[in-house]
Amino acid sequence: MFKAFENDEQSTQIYDLTIENQTDCINIYGNLQISHDQVGLQAAKALQAILNDAVKALEEAQNLPEKIQVRNTKEIENPFL
Repeated sequence: MFKAFENDEQSTQIYDLTIENQTDCINIYGNLQISHDQVGLQAAKALQAILNDAVKALEEAQNLPEKIQVRNTKEIENPFL
């Protein structure tokens, strides 16, 4: 289960959309097509659950600063290529 801002090691996918968890930010990138059918509804609800969790974590945070300096992530070479 995705828990917003709790670790630097977790990521999840909704089809081609990737959501990466970090303690100082959440990165969302890729592509998600929400179709007007049951599959689209499931994708929309999955995204909604992740965003609701992020909003809740931000709202419940103590001493939430106005703006933080997000640390730069280092790109590493894929050892499997």
